[in-house]
Amino acid sequence: MKKMQAALTYCKGKAIYFILGTAIILTLFRLYLYYKATYSIDMTAAYDDQLFIHHAQNLLKGNWLGDYDSKTLSKGISYSLFLALANKLHLPYSILFGSFNILASFLMALSLRPIAKNRGYLLIIYLYFLFSPISFTTEYSTRIYRNAIVIPSVTVIVACLLAIYFRKYRSIKSILPWITILAIIFPFYWFIREDSIWLLPFVVMALLISFIQIIIGPDFKIKKEKKLMAAQLEINKQKVGKLCLFVLPAVTFMLTSQFLGHKNEEVYGLNTLNDRSSGEFAQVMKNLIRLDDGTDINEKNSRIWVSHEALNKAVAASPTFSKEADRINELYTTHAWTEAGKVKELKGDIIFWALRDVISESGYYHNNAKQTNDFWKKVNEELAKAYETGKLKKKKEFYLMGTGDGKIASDVPVLLDFFKTAYTYNLFYKDFHQGGNYSFGTHDEVEQAQKLLRVPLLNNWINSEDPHTPVLVLSRPAKIATSFITLYQKTSGVILIFSLVSSLFLAIGVFHAKKDKKLYCSILVIFLGLVLTQFLFLFGVSWFCSYSPEQKEYFLSVYTGAGVPIMQTAIVLILLGMSRVQWKKAKNVKK
Repeated sequence: MKKMQAALTYCKGKAIYFILGTAIILTLFRLYLYYKATYSIDMTAAYDDQLFIHHAQNLLKGNWLGDYDSKTLSKGISYSLFLALANKLHLPYSILFGSFNILASFLMALSLRPIAKNRGYLLIIYLYFLFSPISFTTEYSTRIYRNAIVIPSVTVIVACLLAIYFRKYRSIKSILPWITILAIIFPFYWFIREDSIWLLPFVVMALLISFIQIIIGPDFKIKKEKKLMAAQLEINKQKVGKLCLFVLPAVTFMLTSQFLGHKNEEVYGLNTLNDRSSGEFAQVMKNLIRLDDGTDINEKNSRIWVSHEALNKAVAASPTFSKEADRINELYTTHAWTEAGKVKELKGDIIFWALRDVISESGYYHNNAKQTNDFWKKVNEELAKAYETGKLKKKKEFYLMGTGDGKIASDVPVLLDFFKTAYTYNLFYKDFHQGGNYSFGTHDEVEQAQKLLRVPLLNNWINSEDPHTPVLVLSRPAKIATSFITLYQKTSGVILIFSLVSSLFLAIGVFHAKKDKKLYCSILVIFLGLVLTQFLFLFGVSWFCSYSPEQKEYFLSVYTGAGVPIMQTAIVLILLGMSRVQWKKAKNVKK
């Protein structure tokens, strides 16, 4: 018996080496899968893949984002910087990208160390995020597109917030690294996409709650007498030091925004971060979306945000805009956007990309950013005046976002269908897959991207001049990736049900537990915050994309991925809470 106990003690003492060894081996294996994955790029996507490659090339040449045109300031800079960094470090894009995901998984596990009972749990959490299906999918992993770095960025941000919360009563040294990482990653995340605002409420509330709890302290209790209440609010150097750190993310964000604005002003003469989703053009989008064209198209066809007739009314109401009437007429008669008039109406936000292109053909967006912005400013002023005088009328719709379409009652069923399907993509990893993706564009364009990124993109290149599509055989790494995806898919239902049951059990524990009551409460509050954040995100995506029901599956597979790490974090927290339950005492709880 003594020998048995001695053996168990020895094994426990050596467990750390087993955990560490397992983590290292599986990390190297995962990095190998990143390195050997089949990456693809679409160099025909002028506003997407091609744009980020061109931006990265110009950054490396010291030309900032290149010559100003309709695309230059239309999207965030973070992904282009990431591509340029990989090249500058002489690393294959796959290695830097894989390392970023590995770091995110590690930070998530480390952030939860204060509430994990043992290191074995941390290993499981690390591997859970490391081999997550979202890190294998085409759209969020192997396509050279900005969506790829959204996932690790969101994971790191959430990890930092959790780490700060669970370490808030410890020393400044314990919080400082996490605040610093958050201060770096949040501005980077913000400028990946133009819809990054969905995560902001969670970030603000998480920091605010930690901030307040640091002020009141761990032993704060509500007292009837004000003097006794005030006596608990002791402010010391330790608290002041911690609280000062909370300003750092806001400072770095503002400095980053100011730098980018000033840099754009220096190069293009326009102090702006994005000339499509903010500024004068964005206001034009808002005014056009809300314009009542006097027809019943809004009731009959919710796919159309801005009809041809609405544009005609805007042209008639704006003398500045009317100067481009011929160009707008060409858009609906001879332009490629409408297939030379075959497409009678442009759906969704496509109209705005087309509008920028046709205005560019009039001489705007040609290294004349300030002149172009002044043009849209005049159009805005004239449209606003037309609304005030009643010359233009607004549609009777409910609007969720400034530059998105509004909804009427008849749109609700489609919206809810999108919303329901969006959850299936997040909760059950619907249609997640790797492999079968091709590279598009001219041979020279794809070859240049390949040299920039140091990943083989020509192996799966489709020659547009060759009518025969090459047969793409799934590589062994792709097959392994598919196996992991399948594993998560088949177990997702069980894990979800167990997590929901566990959340109810912890809710009961808040009222009956003694030792870990505060912990259960904290976990449930964070869990609720994450659930609401995922809800907000998926609802926003569904709202934006519901204009095109025929593209539902494609849109939701492309745009909903950021909700996955949010969901996974919520699941992990609940299960960690369950691991802290003292089951022997729980059995004796009085009913």
